[in-house]
Amino acid sequence: MYSVKQVSALTGATEATLRVWERRYGVVEPARSAAGYRLYDDEQVAVLRAMVALVNNGVPASLAARTVRGTSVQGHSAIPLVPGATLDLVSAAAELDPERVHAVLNEAFAATSFDDVVDGWLPAELERLGEAWQSGRISVAQEHFASAAVARHLSAHFNDAQPQGGVAVLVGLPQGGRHELMLLAFAACLRRAGVNAIYLGADVPLDDWKTVASDVGARAAVLGVHLEEDVAAAQAVVDQLTALRPPVAVRVGGARRHRISGARLLDERVSQAAAAMARDLRAGAV
Repeated sequence: MYSVKQVSALTGATEATLRVWERRYGVVEPARSAAGYRLYDDEQVAVLRAMVALVNNGVPASLAARTVRGTSVQGHSAIPLVPGATLDLVSAAAELDPERVHAVLNEAFAATSFDDVVDGWLPAELERLGEAWQSGRISVAQEHFASAAVARHLSAHFNDAQPQGGVAVLVGLPQGGRHELMLLAFAACLRRAGVNAIYLGADVPLDDWKTVASDVGARAAVLGVHLEEDVAAAQAVVDQLTALRPPVAVRVGGARRHRISGARLLDERVSQAAAAMARDLRAGAV
C-alpha cells in the first residue's frame, strides 16, 4: 500500500490533484489507515498513472476520468492506450489521410484486447473527435471521414465473429438516430460472445422493428438512445416490441438510456454490457 505522498512521486500528480480527482471524479477510492490516511494499492496507482498520461496528452480531466474508470476492470490494465502522436484519431482526421487513419486504428486494436479498445481508447477518441468538430478544429467532412473509417473497422470485427446459433438479438437505432459507432462496437462484442446479433444500423423505421422481429423470431433487442431527440422514437420501439406476443425483451444504452421506461439499462462499458447480455441469454434470463 502507498501513501498519497508516495503515489504523488510515482505518478507525477500533486497530492492536491490526487485528492481533487478522487473527490470530483471518483477515479479511485483509496483505503484508509487506522489514523485516517489514504492508502493506495498497485492497481489504483496504475489507474492514476493512466489518468496523468491522458491529461498530459491534452485529454480533459473529466473525459480522462471516465476513460480510466471504464477500463479499470479485473484482469486488464487500467488503460493500455493513450491518445498520443501515433494513436491520435483527430490528427488523422484533420489530414484526411486514409493510410494514416487506417494505421491508427490498426495499431490501437493490435496493442491490446478488443474489449479494452472499445471500453477505453475508442470512446475517448470519438469524444475528442466530436469536441474537435464542435470547436471548429476539424470540419464535418473530416469528422465523417474518420467516423467512416471506424465503422469499417468495427464492421470487419463484427463480420469476423461467427455466432454460435441461438435466437436472434436485434441491435440498432430508432428512427432518426444517427450515432451508431459505439452501438456497432456493442454488436461486435455480442457476436464475439457467440450471440446471434443482427445489426440493423442507424435510423430504423418503427414498423421495421416489429416486422424484422417477427420474421427472425427475435428474442431480444438492443437500442441506442444518445440524444434527447432520440427518446420519443426509442420509447415507441420499446412499447411496440414489448407488446408483441411473445414479447421481445429490450435493453437500451447510450447517454439518454435513463429516459426510457419498460427496458433494461445497459452498462456504460460496451464489452461488459455485451458479456452480461450473453450470460443472460445462455441462462434463459432474457
